[in-house]
Amino acid sequence: MLKFFRRGQAAAWTCLAILMTGANAYAQQWPVRTVKVVVPYGAGGVTDTMARVTAHQLENIFHQSFVVEDKPGAGGAIGVDYALHAPQDGYTILFVGSTLFTVLPLTREVSYVPLKDLVPVSITGTNGMVLAVAKDSPYASLSQFIEYARSHPGKISYSSGGAGGNNHLVAAYLAGEEKLDMVHVPFTGGQQALEAVLSKSADMHFGNSSDLVEPVKSESVRALAVSTPQRMPQLPNVPTVAETVPSFEYIAWNGYAVTGGVAEEVKDRLAKALQDIAHNPEVINTFQSLGIDSVGTSPEQAIESIREDIPKYEQIVDMAGLRRSDK
Repeated sequence: MLKFFRRGQAAAWTCLAILMTGANAYAQQWPVRTVKVVVPYGAGGVTDTMARVTAHQLENIFHQSFVVEDKPGAGGAIGVDYALHAPQDGYTILFVGSTLFTVLPLTREVSYVPLKDLVPVSITGTNGMVLAVAKDSPYASLSQFIEYARSHPGKISYSSGGAGGNNHLVAAYLAGEEKLDMVHVPFTGGQQALEAVLSKSADMHFGNSSDLVEPVKSESVRALAVSTPQRMPQLPNVPTVAETVPSFEYIAWNGYAVTGGVAEEVKDRLAKALQDIAHNPEVINTFQSLGIDSVGTSPEQAIESIREDIPKYEQIVDMAGLRRSDK
């Protein structure tokens, strides 16, 4: 009986080795067919735009189609859940925002464990946020805005593209740092949130640079500050928040991720391509025109960045009053 078991065990290990060799060989030649890039947010936003720019470059490198599909909802959780239920073969990958790793698991129950079920491949680009008010707003500077908001608690409203998104969190962060009582008015996207400021149904919108560089340049809105540590090259006359609120900094990022069952060979091959894309002049120029810095990290650098960000985002989530009761 023991000999039979050993013979059966040896045969099983041999079959497993053959299967693993075949799987590794398949992974090494990835991709051999169309790859689906899931964006867990709505079309037309900064994440969707960056996904399409980089997917086009991936097509040039791998000579296969990379098709972007937007699957918005539940702060990004619906798109992630869709990818988790797809075959773990590298043909359904994600283009995500930082909050899926740092914020969403703190604010709602999700079907994944960050860095285990959802694994970063490369941070593709980073962008600052722009604090915008109506073009004829009475506030000419951030200090004036803060002074008024502090002396008129509950009278200033700020719009966002949805609770828990970067538009919301950066404004809540400023309010928390300066002890401001402001009213949050969420919308279904960044464009609607910006339109609320244009129509004066909201006093302020702290939006992605990609959405606000052109409106500021065309003087459709007035920018009071940017959240980057240095002034943005695209808006050199707009001061940083830190020039008024020392040490204030808020940087959002977007990048590629895979689900936990995807082979390391696939992840490594994708990461190498994305690092090459980050140095592509066409990509750099396109991103810069939107106020985005092209990055292209390794998976290890992305993981380190996420782990460093977690304590800060925990603080901001608490400032926004969004933390789940069981967290």
